Amino acid sequence: PLETIGRRQKAMVSLTGFTLIEILVSALILALVMTGLANIFLAGKRHILHTRSKIQAAELGRLFLAPLQMEVKQSDWNSSTNDYNSPNLLRKGTRTDATQPPIDGIPYTATFATDVPPGFAVTSPMRKVKVTINWTEPSF
Repeated sequence: PLETIGRRQKAMVSLTGFTLIEILVSALILALVMTGLANIFLAGKRHILHTRSKIQAAELGRLFLAPLQMEVKQSDWNSSTNDYNSPNLLRKGTRTDATQPPIDGIPYTATFATDVPPGFAVTSPMRKVKVTINWTEPSF
């Protein structure tokens, strides 16, 4: 019986396995790797949503400029009856379009400003039109 106890102790000592500390360290490393991967995924999603918002804003800007192209001719800029000249804009100024209906839950607001391009006289029929699209991106 004494020999049997000695053999059992040797057998128990020779068994290999992981200690509790090794398992905890492995779990911690796995958690850090998974956190890093989740952050990369979220950053990619944020970038995709931001790019999508910029594309939608560009399309809205294009749609906002389309009526201006049809309604305004260079020869009409100095006309006193032109809505884009005086008295509404006095040859320079800003006008805000109504807020567009939300797209994907994001409200967009379009604003355009007219100005005389550098190097041209105020009486020149040339105007520079700048369209600004504003929106608030969702945070998650």
